[in-house]
Amino acid sequence: MRNRRYRPQSTLSHEFELDLAPLLAVMVKLVPVLLVSSAFVQMMMVETDLPQAVKEAVVRNEKAPTANLQLDISGKDGLRLILALTGQAPTVTLIPNRGDGGFNLSDLHARLVEIKTAHPDLFRLELNPGANIAYRDIVKIMDEARKAKDSKIHFPVTDPKTQTVSETDYMFPNVVFVNMMEG
Repeated sequence: MRNRRYRPQSTLSHEFELDLAPLLAVMVKLVPVLLVSSAFVQMMMVETDLPQAVKEAVVRNEKAPTANLQLDISGKDGLRLILALTGQAPTVTLIPNRGDGGFNLSDLHARLVEIKTAHPDLFRLELNPGANIAYRDIVKIMDEARKAKDSKIHFPVTDPKTQTVSETDYMFPNVVFVNMMEG
């Protein structure tokens, strides 16, 4: 007879229990946090009543923009206006903060009036506020860009269909945040 070696019989089981309790505990805590935080992230649009000629000019300008105006807001450096005309190098204007650290809104408004006078078909302003800029300062800056303060200043708006020119005191009613999804 042959020498048989003793080999113990072992049954390998590939079954095991998966403990989902830690995963479920994380989910139970994470879902309410996500739901609560989503209430604070809202994209809103401020609807305004613009004259019909201005509304049409804004739509025309969005379809075929001739220039791009961006305003970078920094608490340390101040305000930086970047005007990029199609086919030309961008022009950068720095408006430093006032002596007390606040934004120089009167200089900003004057510079925006100059830009609007030179480019009456430009209605869009891309706003790029820094992370440390207060909401009230952003609103003040948007107010400066929206309309001309002086009632004597008007900007021409031409209707291409009838070739009539109407005047408006709106400068940049179309304000867009360019860093909306950043931290």
